[in-house]
Amino acid sequence: MSSCMTVETVILSAPSSEPTMREPWNTILARSAAAAAGPLATPDEMEMALSDSGVICPLPSLGMLHVAGDDAIAFLQSQLSQDVAGLTESDSTLAAWCNAKGRARAIFRVVPSDTGLVLLADAELLDAIRPTLQMFILRSQVALTDLAPDEGALGMAGPAAATLLTEAAGSLPEQAGGVVRAGDLHVIALPGTMAMRYLVSAPTDQLAAFWARYREALTEGHEDFWQLQAIRAGLPDLTRPTSESIVPTMLNLEPLGGISYEKGCYPGQEVVARMHYRGQLKRRLYRAAVAGDPPTAGTSIEDTEGHEAGIVINAAPASGDSSELLAVMRIEKAENELQVDTRSIQLLDLPYAPPR
Repeated sequence: MSSCMTVETVILSAPSSEPTMREPWNTILARSAAAAAGPLATPDEMEMALSDSGVICPLPSLGMLHVAGDDAIAFLQSQLSQDVAGLTESDSTLAAWCNAKGRARAIFRVVPSDTGLVLLADAELLDAIRPTLQMFILRSQVALTDLAPDEGALGMAGPAAATLLTEAAGSLPEQAGGVVRAGDLHVIALPGTMAMRYLVSAPTDQLAAFWARYREALTEGHEDFWQLQAIRAGLPDLTRPTSESIVPTMLNLEPLGGISYEKGCYPGQEVVARMHYRGQLKRRLYRAAVAGDPPTAGTSIEDTEGHEAGIVINAAPASGDSSELLAVMRIEKAENELQVDTRSIQLLDLPYAPPR
């Protein structure tokens, strides 16, 4: 195991208490508001559409950071937990960017582009960590560019959605993580428990045309419904309240294919590798349900005596007066009676075997 030393300074300003709609979706949704056919679909209606026809969801909270230049791939190879040097244009991968202590600053979906790689993650978190990522570039030939408002993304899933996307892109990825490109259009397959999900990224004009056309044929979904599907697939998404607090192994990035133990050095590599080779995993990601509204990311999970047992990573409303969440919890306490915001939580199955 090679020795990796990094010295870093991180300054994150406090997140805004009032989230704002990011471009290009602010403009796209404003234009289409007058054409809305009626009230938004309920969670039950969206669940039915997911299996019977299809849903389409705007994703204004998804950020897209383009990493380009002669040294772009080598730079990210030295920073991320997964091997990105071997990515083909038809593949994407998850990868964590960690601090020197092995805590994940962000989890990226890394997607190849014509001129480099695109990092997909929570937009507010990308804004906050970009200055720190910039510091590591030093003299490398690398440029970081926020693609908003020139590009954006939406989510589509369901039988009818797959048919429409096949017509637009010519074909669809055959497995989760796969990428199909048709000009400036990228279709990325993501795992789902009921059907394959497709993340569609495109320049703003093309994205707006997609939205105007396909929202008439599919059920219009909410971004939190898309988040619910990610939760059910066991895919964690770090946001500012949970950034730099959890080792990626605890986020189940190993079974999700987000960690390579053969690649070269990256920040925090020794911590991540030690946890793997010495079997020191004491916390991992769990899926659970809770009554009422979703708890916020970073909310503590406690046992009945008020002792800390874990932390909420993501949560989203589900059918009825309930929510589902992903949380990193102490393995020794996970089977005990636990609660969040004084509400009992019920463990649910993950669609993959968790790390041990």
